[in-house]
Amino acid sequence: MPDYWVKITETENEELRHHHYLITAKDEREAKKLAMKFIEHFIDDDENPDKITDGYSFYNHEISVQLSGIKETTKEQFKEFLLKTHTINLA
Repeated sequence: MPDYWVKITETENEELRHHHYLITAKDEREAKKLAMKFIEHFIDDDENPDKITDGYSFYNHEISVQLSGIKETTKEQFKEFLLKTHTINLA
């Protein structure tokens, strides 16, 4: 089964955060379904999030979490991205 790179955008008080996840699924449709299920439970404390376009809103719309991108990738490409993002290079 192919791997999919899922980009999720979280917005709270106009502060934007990006999250990146890897999902293995039979196709992009299944990957999106799994990502939406994950987003629905993104914040455990809110047991009744509101459905919004491509995501969910939590705590009476104070926090929104949306699927902002999905594309087929490989585990190796995803690891390279994470290493670049989380490596400090002062040279």
